[in-house]
Amino acid sequence: MTADRKACDYHVIEITNEMPLNRKGGVGSVIENLASGLRFLGVKILWLLLDHTYNDFEVQKILAEYPDMAVGSYHDLARYRAPVINLHTYQHHPRFLDYLTGKKVIYTIHSLLFCEAESNGIDLSSAIRQQENLIAACDKVVLVSQAELENYHKKGYQKLNPNVLVIHNGLRCPNKFMNLRRNKVIGFCGRLVPRKRPEYVPLILAEKGFEDYSALVAGRGFSPYARDLVGKLSLENRLRYVGWCGGERLESFYDQIDILAIPSTYEPFGMVALEAVTRGIPVVCQPLGGLAEILGDYAFYSEDETYPAFRKAVSRWVQADRVTINIITRGALRRYEQNFTDVMMAEKYLALFESMA
Repeated sequence: MTADRKACDYHVIEITNEMPLNRKGGVGSVIENLASGLRFLGVKILWLLLDHTYNDFEVQKILAEYPDMAVGSYHDLARYRAPVINLHTYQHHPRFLDYLTGKKVIYTIHSLLFCEAESNGIDLSSAIRQQENLIAACDKVVLVSQAELENYHKKGYQKLNPNVLVIHNGLRCPNKFMNLRRNKVIGFCGRLVPRKRPEYVPLILAEKGFEDYSALVAGRGFSPYARDLVGKLSLENRLRYVGWCGGERLESFYDQIDILAIPSTYEPFGMVALEAVTRGIPVVCQPLGGLAEILGDYAFYSEDETYPAFRKAVSRWVQADRVTINIITRGALRRYEQNFTDVMMAEKYLALFESMA
């Protein structure tokens, strides 16, 4: 399918592989909220969807929901005019860089792939080289947290591109704050990959004192170890895998859980933490990456990445009284309101676009 929008002048062309519909990970969530913030500011955007995995029905739905949307190939870049291109790609054609020649380009990195490789114990050598080439070719690099900036410098990427800055992700407030759920349901939301430690939630359910608790797991992909653990621990009736959640399904997920578990060993930002705190749901996690920047002092933190430390943090939540829960949820909400709204994110991007125009 080729792009079908007429050639036109835009403030920015946003290139992405993923839109909010049926998203595989956090990129679609960020796109949804960046679009919301830029729309509020009146910024004229062309969203250009390339190298995607959507079927024709999904493409038609995306085009219907996003008026300034085009789906096509790299050749279509010649049809549109904008002073700046902002990339949100995690996969692209080998000749992608050829199409960016002579253009002012911002590369937003939602996850540094060498960190993904290390934390998941997988070989991403080819993808890492591709990301490094893109970093070197762009005018500006945007990272989503100060923690990612530290990782960027630790890897020596400032030698590839010293023009790097941090713009935190933002979220449109759902206006559904309620901080005293009593459903005895632990939630997990994210891709089911090793660095997310999806096995920690079923292990918690098997602990003494958690016999009356259940869990909801929302995420794409599947961890065979976590799946097999459910059967081994006889938790089939107490743990549900609900797959990818968006829209009403996402709201239903958050309506049912009492706490959000994020036992990750690496989180470049942690969009699900923002989703939780805006709804009054406390978070249990490590004080690492973007999570610590989002939550500050307002979370139930584990001392390290081990399961015993995570179990202790969950137990502190179980033992917390109403006053403590209120302090944590209200404090986390204030941090969101002061730092992480969709409009705040969009304002920072707009300032960057204007500085490069």
